[in-house]
Amino acid sequence: MSQEYIELRGPSAYELRRVDRLLAELSRPALLDDSMAPATRDSLLQLGICVGGDASRMDLVEALWGRKRALMRQMSAIADRGPTRPVA
Repeated sequence: MSQEYIELRGPSAYELRRVDRLLAELSRPALLDDSMAPATRDSLLQLGICVGGDASRMDLVEALWGRKRALMRQMSAIADRGPTRPVA
């Protein structure tokens, strides 16, 4: 099933959408490695990913994928929790 049809809710889902949006922005081909939009830099900083002068797009994409994997594990753990007994 495509993620387009799955509605995720909660703060983790919101952060996951932000990470996906940033991954899409950084994965686009660019002529210059340092030609990142200021809004993209601000969004990365809001997620806690420091954008230093020597950070390449590849480094930032790797950091975002790490964040996405952690969020997916967290959301999976929450979804796996359920009642241990049948509930009426």
